[in-house]
Amino acid sequence: MTPREPVPTGVVSRLTPVEGIRLVIFDIYGTLIISAAGDISLVSESESAKGMAEAIRKLGGGGTDDEVETGLECYRAEILRRQNDLRSQGVEFPEVEIREVWKSIASQLKLPGERIESAALAYECAVNPCWEMPGAGKVIRTLRKNSFPLGIISNAQFYTGAVVEGVSGINLSGADFEPTLSVYSYREGFGKPSRQLFEKALREAEALGIQSQEVLYIGNDLVKDIEPAVEVGFRTGLFAGDQRSLMRYGMILLKRKYMISLKRWLS
Repeated sequence: MTPREPVPTGVVSRLTPVEGIRLVIFDIYGTLIISAAGDISLVSESESAKGMAEAIRKLGGGGTDDEVETGLECYRAEILRRQNDLRSQGVEFPEVEIREVWKSIASQLKLPGERIESAALAYECAVNPCWEMPGAGKVIRTLRKNSFPLGIISNAQFYTGAVVEGVSGINLSGADFEPTLSVYSYREGFGKPSRQLFEKALREAEALGIQSQEVLYIGNDLVKDIEPAVEVGFRTGLFAGDQRSLMRYGMILLKRKYMISLKRWLS
């Protein structure tokens, strides 16, 4: 990982005071940390090949061109297969456990499976270099200093905590965030924008005597973060600090509004 800077969005901040908050929950990618890709579909072929070669070497292979080609084919096919299996079970926004994918890659390449976590992390660092979002660590430290419990609702994998701590010093495993108030997609088998992730966090908050309107959720995506958070009753803050994480989802919103307008016109 090397230092990165957010790309300015040109969005004017609206920092309206929010009263009555007892719990703050954050998204991770595009909010607490800068994510170069955030979506595997945006990763270039050269970055994927370089990352796969490094991962295969972690598994004990040589990282040859044939191994890389086989590894990439298995990676994509296995993710798609597992997503389709979950969809067939009624999961609307399926999330795979990436370690299971790497077990399949190791098996396909006839390599030992003892270092699949190292391989998965090496591939992630190669294709999706991250860095701390400026000010994120200061915000977390300030909230903790003022005795706010903190949580996470994020599309993530087992290595996300290590990545976040490595680039920012923010500890997701208990020092800075409450484990019971942290919900990760890979553990649940489904991801945002599923309301179920937010509903699970709400149940945990209510067990502590905190009501939905006393929760502030901060994320960078209007569709995956803000909409489901509002639906369960959370107060929300849209973080608009990096164009890479806003531009894609702005287009999604425009498309959605266009389709709604078209349906009204046709009716």
